[in-house]
Amino acid sequence: MSQTATDGAGAGSMAILAFIVIGMLVLIGVGVKLYDLKRKRDADGVALQARVSDALMREPEVFALAVTPTAHVPWWSGTPVRLEMTGRVPSHEARDQVVQLVEREARQIRPDVILVDRLQVDATISRAA
Repeated sequence: MSQTATDGAGAGSMAILAFIVIGMLVLIGVGVKLYDLKRKRDADGVALQARVSDALMREPEVFALAVTPTAHVPWWSGTPVRLEMTGRVPSHEARDQVVQLVEREARQIRPDVILVDRLQVDATISRAA
């Protein structure tokens, strides 16, 4: 009888060990998948920032302005990317021109971009330029 009880306890501990190993493998798999998702979303954000920055550098009217686009990409796909524009511009007209350029360029890449305008109008910039 004691031999059968030992065999039953050994089989039970092996089953528990198997469940623990399987659980650890599932957790590692989920972690790797989440890391890959974050990496892909970050790459999308960097590509959007680079494309908008290039568009700002191509336009002679806004080339000298210190405008920085920063993309914030959420974890879940299908949710819109938030693109913040920060910097200083000399006039409201220049601000409108920058916003239109950034919006046009960003919408070519992703139609669901949300633009956040944090541009400041500073008239002293026009005198320095």
